[in-house]
Amino acid sequence: MRINFFIICILHTFILLANGTPVVPKEVEFGNMKLVLSRSVMAEIQKQVNSLTSSPKYYQMKVDRMLLYFPIIERVFKEEGVPDDFKYLAIQESGLVSDAVSSADAVGFWQFKDFTAREVGLRVDKQIDERKNIVASSRGAATYLKRNNFLVNNWIYAMSAYQAGMGGARKYMNKSKYGARKLEINASTHWYVKKFIAHKIAFQDRVNDKHSQNLSLIEFNKGANKNLSRIAKEFKLDVNLVKTYNKWIRSGEIPEDKTYVVLIPTHQKVKNKSLSEVVAEIEPKPRVERAQIKEKIFPSEMVPGLLDVNSKKLKFNDLAAILSGKSNNINSLAAEAGISIKLLVKYNDLKPQDKIKVNTIYYLESKKSKSKIGFHVVQKSETLWSISQKYALRLNKLMTMNRMTVNEKIKIDRILWLNAKRPKSTPIQYHKTAQKDRIDDKKEINVGTTDIAVQPEKSEELAQTRTNAKKKISTAKNIHIVVEGESLWSIAQKYNVSVKDLRTFNEINENDALNVNQELYIFSTHKGLPKSSKSKIYIVKAGDSFYSIATKHNMKVKELMRLNRRTNDVVLIGDKLKVPSN
Repeated sequence: MRINFFIICILHTFILLANGTPVVPKEVEFGNMKLVLSRSVMAEIQKQVNSLTSSPKYYQMKVDRMLLYFPIIERVFKEEGVPDDFKYLAIQESGLVSDAVSSADAVGFWQFKDFTAREVGLRVDKQIDERKNIVASSRGAATYLKRNNFLVNNWIYAMSAYQAGMGGARKYMNKSKYGARKLEINASTHWYVKKFIAHKIAFQDRVNDKHSQNLSLIEFNKGANKNLSRIAKEFKLDVNLVKTYNKWIRSGEIPEDKTYVVLIPTHQKVKNKSLSEVVAEIEPKPRVERAQIKEKIFPSEMVPGLLDVNSKKLKFNDLAAILSGKSNNINSLAAEAGISIKLLVKYNDLKPQDKIKVNTIYYLESKKSKSKIGFHVVQKSETLWSISQKYALRLNKLMTMNRMTVNEKIKIDRILWLNAKRPKSTPIQYHKTAQKDRIDDKKEINVGTTDIAVQPEKSEELAQTRTNAKKKISTAKNIHIVVEGESLWSIAQKYNVSVKDLRTFNEINENDALNVNQELYIFSTHKGLPKSSKSKIYIVKAGDSFYSIATKHNMKVKELMRLNRRTNDVVLIGDKLKVPSN
């Protein structure tokens, strides 16, 4: 039987070779790793390769896109220290279609959702969507992959986490393979990885082909304060053709807050030729420097240039640092770093008895008093210490900026201030307001280096609170009992009164927050339509967010979004929002 199977495999291989279909090998090289494929997986991947190459027309379309975009992705990945082979992942994710949209609303070359895109430094708003910019989005993908690889030191596992998140990818990982350079790909391997291998095999032999229309792309980075029509005119190209390759700019001129790369399609041979040689005749006019407004970045953003995992000593957040190993303790880590234990403890907000965490960054010089990033949204399993390490921010400064005490706890989704002290008049805010309103999601994180502590369920307590509130309202028409999730604005709307009246009659100061079970007297000095039902226009200023605007006007974020018929919480300077006229 084995002989017969072997003969069948040989015949099948000859048929595939005759048809020009790539054949899946036993071993595949991937970055610095060797992937050994089991027999069943080889057959599974071969089916996917056959499917990818079955239509000559669509296969060639993808090859043409690959020939256009791969040189750019290769350059970015080389600069970022990411294995070159990850470029095939872009074909798998989007088919290299710049404005591809998934059923989960992931967008662009690398299929980022808006929140994740901002987290890796991409701009996504009404004017610019860098998920559709091959240069910016590839750099964002590299940042995301490096962040995952930093935790597991295995690029294949980092790839799994790209699709499933680190939590979802854990079930496909073997801790003993962290740092491995050889990995077996078998039936238990994540499907996403097997699909990637199929894409690599299907397209890798075509990377040196010529584009079917002899087309190539050059990167033009002097487009600030110009629109695409003007750039097309300068290059003597049809504006619609230029727009086809630059769907990332939605309207208006290209901003000057940073360098945005405009792709210029050309039939010129630009290989081994610098961009300056190709566009030397185009000299942008000197632009007048404008006063720059420093805006806080929201939500959290990964700091670019994470690390070089080839060495335990590295640069992280522009500071000298070291990556801890499995067997490190505070003595051995200090010895490897070449500094005293006292300094290692001081620089990293440690205590001499603290255990050294595996695969964790430790700084070899003093951390900073504030971050370049404006805010951070607390994620599951994060602590104040881990956040302070992530942004190279001294722990005491992080606590001071957020007005926190040593024993205070932080909840998931809380917005932490990173480069300025939260104003006393600004209450604690949360990014995922809708989820925070769900009482069954009450998870808290200790300030220290401990893990998450889950509080007991409070659904029965909440149900009882609401029942009691209804009873009291029915017996006292002029009294309202506050329940979870309510704001002054929503209560004012419910009783057709103004927020000002609620504050006046209940002696509530502007900075006071509502408490569950708090009794409010419902009176109104206004006849007819109250001021709370009327609205005025608020113009967004530098530093504003949906959260700060809603808080300022005694509203929940979802209430402000509903009032403005908004489906997202992105605001730009100059935007006009309806707010209650109190």
